[in-house]
Amino acid sequence: MVAAAHEIGMTVGEAIVSHLPNPHAAAAKKGLDIRWLGLKYNVPAILIALFVTWRGDTLADTVAQSIADNGPFALLGWILIPAAALGIFMLTPVGGALAESLIGVIRHVVYAIGRLIRRGWRIKYVGYWLRLLVAIAAWSVLIALVRLAGRAVIHFLTGA
Repeated sequence: MVAAAHEIGMTVGEAIVSHLPNPHAAAAKKGLDIRWLGLKYNVPAILIALFVTWRGDTLADTVAQSIADNGPFALLGWILIPAAALGIFMLTPVGGALAESLIGVIRHVVYAIGRLIRRGWRIKYVGYWLRLLVAIAAWSVLIALVRLAGRAVIHFLTGA
């Protein structure tokens, strides 16, 4: 009974929504539709990446310092070093079976985290925060790379 009422309600709701006008149609006709910019994610992400500090440095400063100190692939090291250590461990006689079971555990944990993030991505407020975290990370890396490239260009042009 409840399922049938739910189905009827969904059908009525879809019929009503399909007849409503698009609120962005007028802006799209005039070429003013800026939804593609993702401003509700990018503006707060840029501000957080530039102005929120941790131990006196912004996130962009910290990423730039890490890249300047450790090279352009410094951020990949957090992923590659454990993978390389596990690969070397697998080459040992005892490590093969042990590493295989460890990889199985890691695979299950990664799949569980992936399912959790996928489920959270669809939830209204949790999804917004997850998208915001991704945008903050992307803008921090981009700002750091632009800052370092700008310094390199100035150094090359001035010779100082």
